[in-house]
Amino acid sequence: MAIAEVKIRPMEPEDINGILEIDRKISGMDRAVTYQDLVRKGLGGEVDVSFVAEVDNQFAGFVLAYLTYIREELSEACVIQIFGVDPAYQRRGIASRLIQALMEKSRAKKIKLIRVMLDERDGDLQGFFKRLGFERGRYVEYSKSL
Repeated sequence: MAIAEVKIRPMEPEDINGILEIDRKISGMDRAVTYQDLVRKGLGGEVDVSFVAEVDNQFAGFVLAYLTYIREELSEACVIQIFGVDPAYQRRGIASRLIQALMEKSRAKKIKLIRVMLDERDGDLQGFFKRLGFERGRYVEYSKSL
């Protein structure tokens, strides 16, 4: 089944309700800390490195990202906070187009690194990013629940 034209555009703060709805469809739950909180705080950086995908003026997907400095070279990097595609639109290239838009914006800002943290058990998502040219990093995450 062919879908209508997909429009990828920079995220605007008022897009948050559409983003939260997609997240609910994917996760099946409301988050205790919402992405709305992240947007209010600027996602740790500029909102203009985040994008939404629309099909027929309906939200189909999103990528929330921010710019930060990384310690390896004390250089600026783009970090993907979270992204998702509405289940009704998955496996149609929308996620790839969202990440491609993020890569193009990062290049335009002279950012040389995009980083994303993935669940080690999520082979599908790891494969997705590998197909886009991402490589596994050398750092290991440690966490402590309090």
